[in-house]
Amino acid sequence: MKLRQIGVAGFGTMGSEIALLASMAGYEVFAYDVVAGVVEDKLKRLSKLIRMLRKEASDDERAEVIERISVQKDLDGFAGCDLVVEAVLEDFEVKSRFFSELNGICGQEAIFATNTSSIGITRLAAVSGRPERFIGLHFFNPPSQMTLVEVVPGLQTTDEVRDASVEFIKKLGKKPLVFKETPGVVVNRVLMAMAVEAMALYEEGIGEPAEIDEALRRGAGWPLGPFKLMDLVGLDVFLQACEMLYREHGNSKFRPPFVLKQLVQAGRLGRKTRAGFYDY
Repeated sequence: MKLRQIGVAGFGTMGSEIALLASMAGYEVFAYDVVAGVVEDKLKRLSKLIRMLRKEASDDERAEVIERISVQKDLDGFAGCDLVVEAVLEDFEVKSRFFSELNGICGQEAIFATNTSSIGITRLAAVSGRPERFIGLHFFNPPSQMTLVEVVPGLQTTDEVRDASVEFIKKLGKKPLVFKETPGVVVNRVLMAMAVEAMALYEEGIGEPAEIDEALRRGAGWPLGPFKLMDLVGLDVFLQACEMLYREHGNSKFRPPFVLKQLVQAGRLGRKTRAGFYDY
């Protein structure tokens, strides 16, 4: 199956950089976000990012990459897409409404992909209207820098869709690894359990966030410590993911610590609010 037109829904850091990678790989990209003006604003930032990613390219070549990303005013703009990658709010109801609506717009052969790491792929596929053509493509933050993409077929995903998705990821210059479905997949399931333990150390007074971060950087080779990482991802996003994993697995190692809930309640969501475990 040959993919030509790629839709990206949700244009935050994840969606915008996925769109940029697809455009850099030569795909025609259609971008949509429910918040008016978000795509246009992010495209300005992408113009700066591509200068770092394509230092050898001319200004005209960089401009062509941005021009291949077209802004859509609604989901109808995805009608001709071969693959739509969803990167909207990490909430089952929001995602299910999105896929349900999209199913009535896209052609029967179009593949739907979700960037979720905590919501079950088969669960989302069941409400998508096309479970055989549904797959998880879990990019890591920021997609422009992180090389791994976890490819997660659902129970009914066809081999054709899995293989086409793997080839798509390779063309983006990323490393696809195919895993069986499990909430959290591999990386986040391990990472989140470690981050919850780091927060437990903080709550017990063993060390401050900066000290624990430094210990993990120097002693375990983390590029960022767990607290810096959670602030980057967003504490509200991290809390939602913890709650989902705890609910799905029933294991206390994923239970959200009180300090995480407290910071979210206070509106300290990390870098995006300039305050989380750290002040920015």
